[in-house]
Amino acid sequence: MDSLPVGLTEPLDWTSDVPAYEQIKNRITFAIARGAFGPNDQLPSVRALARGLVVNPNTVIRVYRELEQGGLLYTRKGVGVFVVPHAARRCRRERDAIVEDRLREAIDLARRAAMDDDELEALLRRLLAEGRA
Repeated sequence: MDSLPVGLTEPLDWTSDVPAYEQIKNRITFAIARGAFGPNDQLPSVRALARGLVVNPNTVIRVYRELEQGGLLYTRKGVGVFVVPHAARRCRRERDAIVEDRLREAIDLARRAAMDDDELEALLRRLLAEGRA
């Protein structure tokens, strides 16, 4: 499998405070959470993913190793890396926790900027509408 699903094809954000390996790890977690990879599905090869994201293959190896240690992936030597059964539920919980953390950070920033609830809700509604357009 060398084609990359949506979410793994967009360039990384090199200006982000989030390290490249963590961005990739989150993208794979999100892809599993939304069903882009099902139980026992093979993930892209290290080389294919590294080439697609323009990162060093060692970065992808690190991501796969951490996700395997976390119980979400397994490796079949000489064959590839695969999604463990029941990983989607765990990935959805992890995805929710990641997004919740970012939203809490955004709310904290809004509070420091003295935005009230009405302003914050209006901003959120506008951003959600833009995301659907």
